[in-house]
Amino acid sequence: MILADRLLAFLHDRVGFDVTRWSIVRIATFAVAALVVAGIVVEPRPGQRDDQALATRQVRNVSLAFGDPRGFDPTPKGKNFKVAWIGGSETQAVGPKTRAFIPGLVSERMGRVDGKVVSTDLYYLDAIRLVDEVSALSSALASKPDLVVISLNPVWVLNDLAPQQWDYLDGALARGSLWPPSRWVLAASFLSPGDVGWRVLSAASPPLVGDRFEWGLDLTEQTSTLSFLDVVQTPKSRATGLAALAERRPVDFWASRFASSRPTKDLASIQLNTIEREVVSRSSLNTAALQQMFEMVRTAGVPTYFYVHGINPTVYAQPDARGYVDQLRAQLAAATAGQTTSRVRFDPQGLQDRVPPTKYRDIVHVYDGRNEAAVLSTDLCALLRSTGRQADCEAP
Repeated sequence: MILADRLLAFLHDRVGFDVTRWSIVRIATFAVAALVVAGIVVEPRPGQRDDQALATRQVRNVSLAFGDPRGFDPTPKGKNFKVAWIGGSETQAVGPKTRAFIPGLVSERMGRVDGKVVSTDLYYLDAIRLVDEVSALSSALASKPDLVVISLNPVWVLNDLAPQQWDYLDGALARGSLWPPSRWVLAASFLSPGDVGWRVLSAASPPLVGDRFEWGLDLTEQTSTLSFLDVVQTPKSRATGLAALAERRPVDFWASRFASSRPTKDLASIQLNTIEREVVSRSSLNTAALQQMFEMVRTAGVPTYFYVHGINPTVYAQPDARGYVDQLRAQLAAATAGQTTSRVRFDPQGLQDRVPPTKYRDIVHVYDGRNEAAVLSTDLCALLRSTGRQADCEAP
């Protein structure tokens, strides 16, 4: 305090500086001005897209590296017919004969729309959850797509154990949370003051604040070996108790406390247990997220298609599994009642009974994906034609 008083006295004597109630406004004005100037001087640092393994000329994953708060790097619209497709690992088809994104297989079948080549930006994240999809949708709509497609994973769509997986996307979530008030439910539940501050300041100075992730990587690389302490290389001891819990996803802990009717350890059965837990959930948070996505696309006026991915036909043939899926359908129908329009379509029945049986790696991941692509392309072409678009939609 003594140093601060001396500094203020010095500024008063030399430059006539006085502390008033408007001082904070003055400080904020100078800070914003400095950020704007820095944003002009500092060169932009574009992010690196996360995974190009399954990318083709027609589809690419536009997610940035894990932890980058910018989240996504959509391609310029250009002269193509631009599709924004949001989903998780269920959008992949990786098997002995196929290695592709299902959206890419759909693009091949759609051909051209209004004479334009279909080009798909895939907003892909492993283990994507509903609130993550809201964040992705905010970024997708800002890129002005011609069509939006949103995949809803039946394992997680209404599961209150995991409404969000990747909280570093909260800056993107803040982008569209100001208005209307119906969006404040998610904003109050997930956003921190830091998320909102980053969103505002990154708009004022994109190269400096918005690109901080890339600057941080460079700084870490240059300073990671600097230390006044001796570095001792010792093997890491195995965590136990609460430390072990901290290293795992919290959802694993809560899921383990759910008394399922079928204790098991294989992956497909664990996923089925997750669906069982989902249908007994009474949380309204996931419903609010789902309804917000419908409101966002209606407001944007973009033709949009929501769909629920199917589960393994072998698992679905089990009476309990079929019962869970039917309950999930009923809950989705109730959650989305009155949310659809002629341009925003969703069938709570999903793809389950419409796609010919195919082989799955577990309960939700297919090996091939061409059967799903055939049904999806048919639905998308019907939607586009109903809006006056001319779609080829011929099978390759």
